[in-house]
Order: sequence, then C-alpha cells, then structure tokens
Amino acid sequence: MVEIKLKFNAIWYIFSLISSMSTGTQSDVSKMTPIKNHFGDSGQSHFTTKNNTRVIAQKGGLAVLPCVVKLNSPATVSWIRRKDFQLLTVGLSTHSSDKRFLVEHTRHMGHWSLRIKSVRENDRGLYECQLSIYPTESIFVELKVVEAVAEIVGAPDLHIDEGSSLRLECRLKKATENPAFVFWYHNNKMVNYDAQEGFSVSSVTVPDTAIKSVNKTLENSMINTSKRPNSDRMENKDKDYYTENNSALVTKSMSSPYLLSPASSILTLEVVHFHHAGNYTCAPSNARSVSITVHVLRGKFA
Repeated sequence: MVEIKLKFNAIWYIFSLISSMSTGTQSDVSKMTPIKNHFGDSGQSHFTTKNNTRVIAQKGGLAVLPCVVKLNSPATVSWIRRKDFQLLTVGLSTHSSDKRFLVEHTRHMGHWSLRIKSVRENDRGLYECQLSIYPTESIFVELKVVEAVAEIVGAPDLHIDEGSSLRLECRLKKATENPAFVFWYHNNKMVNYDAQEGFSVSSVTVPDTAIKSVNKTLENSMINTSKRPNSDRMENKDKDYYTENNSALVTKSMSSPYLLSPASSILTLEVVHFHHAGNYTCAPSNARSVSITVHVLRGKFA
C-alpha cells in the first residue's frame, strides 16, 4: 500500500511539474509580478496561509516557510523550489540530497512548514507548497536572505577624556536571530572577562519565544506573537516582511535596518586611563564584526 502511494505521489509530481513549467519562472523574484495560486478565484482554497507570503532569514540562520492547510484536506503536501523545480519534500519525507531541508509538521493543525537550516545566499527565491489533488492547488512563499551586521554607536571614532567613563553599545542590524555570544576585543585582546582592567560586558537581547517590545524609533513596525498579520494591518505589501523564529513572528517595514528590536551588547569601563585608547571590536557569533577607534585625551591623570 505504501509503495502504491509513493508511486502515485511520484507520478502526480511529474504531472504537476509539467503543468507548472508551462507557466514559466524567473530566478530574479524582484522582477516578477505576484504569482497566482493554481486553483484560481472560483474554487475554495484548501490553504489558510496567504499566497505570495514573504519570509526573511539571515545568512547562516534558520528559515521557516509557512504552509498551513485546512484540516479536511485529504491531499499530500509537497514543497518545490521554483528556480530549478527541485522536489524538496513529499509529506514527511525529504527528497533532496541537501539535508538542510526538512518538513516541520504539527499533527491535527495542518501545519506543513519547510525549515531550511544554515541559510545560504543562493537559497533566496520562490518556493511552492503544493497539494496533490486535481486540479493542482499551490501557494508560493518568497524567501529573502539578508546578512546580519554589527554597528557600534558613534563609530568609527570616539574621543573621550582621561578619567571619564566609557560606554560602547554594539547593535545588530538585519538580524532575525539573537547571537549565541558577543565577544569584545581591545587591540585584538578579548576583554569580556577582563575585570582586572575594569571592563564589564552586559547584553540586552530579544526573547525568542515572545518578543515584547520594539524600539520606538522604528517606523511602521509591528509584532504579533500569536499569528501572522492580517492583510488590512499591512500598509505596504511590497515592503512588509515577516520572519518566523522559534514560534515568534516579527513584522517590520524594510525601510528600517532592524528586523528584531535591536539586540545590544554593551561594553563599559568606569574609569578610562590613557592606555585604554585604541581599537575596540564587537564580534557577534552570527553577524559581521565592527570596530571603533577610541582616542583618550590627556587630562586628569596627566
């Protein structure tokens, strides 16, 4: 029985692939008009996830592409990468040699999300969630890949008087996940645990499971930790993206450099001496590092 079902799924995929290829595709999704789902406007959709949903994931992180079908749907769910028509998954089985792809299924809820681990730049593009019924029903999800970078407030140079206190704040931009760690370096020497020199490092991170606040300076930002935003709450569909990470859903306008309320690492020094001058580097585990040059002006201890 299982063998018959697998053969049916394979035949059905070949049929749907030929049908899909007749519509054509482009690898540059930014030049494409929104793709219509295959069931048209006359039939009733078996999907509850909206067509042309857009998901953001950072390079090296985790991407979760949503696909929720109605519970009464008897069809098998498949995921297809549109740029090369690669069959990725059928039901709970992975059909790609790339083990980064995996289906996340929640029983009795109709969730068939596609998880992509260790996201790469070339993973960006369109993905098709397809139901093996006749006529074919599909929705499309666009994956946008960004590279997280760090920034130090006040960089690239900071002038400070000897004897005063030093506070350096490092923020993450274009990040969809909190870093596992953030290391600080002074002239290539790590100072996270250098209490003898007076350095202290503290972190402000965004909860992975329930993001509670957003920086007030972020324009048109919105958080919804329970469900994907309704279309009437999205002011500009072409600019609003969301990322699903550890059950938290975050929506931001792409005009803002922050996808999460900025996670920060703060380096402090109570009393600055002349030898504290030099290069300071903030190096998050999941983002490009950044440096600042601190100039200490002779004064109190001269």
